[in-house]
Amino acid sequence: MNLYHDSRDIRYRSPLGAVETNTHITIKIRVQASCVSSVMLRLWINETERFLDMRSEGGDIYSVGFDAPESPMLLWYGFKVEADGETAFYSTAPDGLGGVGQKVDKILSSYQITVYEHGFKTPDWFKNSIMYQIFPDRFFGVQSGAPVKKREEYVIHGDWYDPLAFDDHPYEYGPACNDFYGGNLAGITAKLPYLHDLGISVIYLNPIFDAYSNHKYDTADYMRIDPMFGDEKDFSTLCAEAEKLGIKIILDGVFSHTGSDSVYFNKYGKYGEHSGAYRDPHSRYRSWYNLHGDGGYDSWWGCSNLPNVNEMNDGYLDFILRGENSVVKKWLRLGASGWRLDVADELPDEFIEILRREVKSVKPDAVIIGEVWEDASNKIAYGKQRKYFFGKELDGVMNYVLKDSFIGFLLKSFDAETLDRRVMSLVENYPAEALYSLMNIVGTHDTKRIKTVLGEFSGDENMNRDEKAAARLSAPQETLAIKRVKLISFMQMTFFGVPCVYYGDEIGMQGLSDPHNRMPYTWRVVDPDLREHYRSLAKLRNASPALRTGGFKTLCSSGDVFVYERGISGGKDALGNPAKDEVIVCAVNRGENEARLMVDCEQVKLGVHLPPYGFKLYKLENGDFKSNF
Repeated sequence: MNLYHDSRDIRYRSPLGAVETNTHITIKIRVQASCVSSVMLRLWINETERFLDMRSEGGDIYSVGFDAPESPMLLWYGFKVEADGETAFYSTAPDGLGGVGQKVDKILSSYQITVYEHGFKTPDWFKNSIMYQIFPDRFFGVQSGAPVKKREEYVIHGDWYDPLAFDDHPYEYGPACNDFYGGNLAGITAKLPYLHDLGISVIYLNPIFDAYSNHKYDTADYMRIDPMFGDEKDFSTLCAEAEKLGIKIILDGVFSHTGSDSVYFNKYGKYGEHSGAYRDPHSRYRSWYNLHGDGGYDSWWGCSNLPNVNEMNDGYLDFILRGENSVVKKWLRLGASGWRLDVADELPDEFIEILRREVKSVKPDAVIIGEVWEDASNKIAYGKQRKYFFGKELDGVMNYVLKDSFIGFLLKSFDAETLDRRVMSLVENYPAEALYSLMNIVGTHDTKRIKTVLGEFSGDENMNRDEKAAARLSAPQETLAIKRVKLISFMQMTFFGVPCVYYGDEIGMQGLSDPHNRMPYTWRVVDPDLREHYRSLAKLRNASPALRTGGFKTLCSSGDVFVYERGISGGKDALGNPAKDEVIVCAVNRGENEARLMVDCEQVKLGVHLPPYGFKLYKLENGDFKSNF
């Protein structure tokens, strides 16, 4: 008995990928056997197993149709076949990534179908954007006239290029993160022309609200811009000036915890001896937290300076989300165009649902991005299946899956075939509206600099903090790293989703993990060739509907070479929006040797010639492909 099913082939599953509620789905399998007794689809719905009889279409193809549920959920399926005196099952391949599966004696892993809310829609402006992430203290600073917060524990660097300070926290175990270089909102405003010229249309800011640290994930006051960064006027000016250049601002929402040194918790008495949840049993904020009788309290991953909040507490919900002048609404009205949710898997689904409702009530086209490091369609956190992409929560997520896939491929941890399987699993599992709203990162404030990673820097696990701060790639490593950074940025700018550049990556900044990946932008030490490479790629993407919202299809994935098509045909893009027809083929060679191959595309044979560490883009013009990048 031979069995075959491919979840990415329209002949075996229709429609492909994620589906809206109530969609009719047809599943088929090929069964090659002398005597077939029964063929059944094994379907899991709401943790209930069902078997549906599959009927022969004549020959060796068996099919069954059914309607997706009325409510969003994940469906899981496989096959059970009795033929030639044998009972066999057919499940996905061992990696669980869909596509062609395998015949097995028992079900190992099932195929996934994501069923999402009818009419789920994400902002079109975001899907057509290029992002830039800024760590505010480290990008650029100018005198803004805003008061600068003075604290005796702070280290204020006198020079933008001073080495990092490594003080211990004055009150808690761990690093202080208390050194400041003077980057601020006015500085970002001053550099808007630079970002506009680079092709950027969205800025994502790491937290800007009042907090003790330089990273600001220990919020002290959600309603106040940190004086180190400016004030509300500076924020509104930034948003207004950015809007004039077609650039929108997205803020970082840190809502799973606050700072211990905050107006809400006030562990150290900085806000009065008898205020805040920690010091005042009658504080309005007391019910926000889980305080223990011994003076302890629940905190984020055991970090005592980050006390957890009870997100579903009515008072907290009103303050952050539901109130007329709630946190999320206030900053949207002052000019923000969306929120990135820190540690989204620490937030209850119900909280994110309310957040979406309240955010969209103020600004319907605001975007909501979640920090999720895994496949967000089937993410399980704290024993619960999350509902991020069921249509009532997130618009998109930080695409760590794609980041890790790109890096793994370029570092030769796996081949192009595996890269293709990882990429197409996202295409298969994510609703199209979410797929094209993914925040496609290759580095962030939480990861090593991409140039350092791709240069294969090693040995840092045995370094002290000062050695890590001074660590740089050798000349051969840097040469290799630059080639690979150009490759990964080419892929980033030509894939589905929204490319996001971490500040300084476009000029070749290096850095190991936090805090070394958060060094000041080296304005007087840049790689002009790399910067121009990023600028050219952004210009190319911004001019091409196919690269932004066109369909995605792999043409070749073999060894070192990955070739894919971005296309619009029939006058509509992959989301059903009117668009001009356009076909673009992108080719990447990660290897040290040149690559030559022929690929089939649009009934046209395309000869691809790639140099070592090379990439090319071909555009279909008048029935033939032209290479124009």
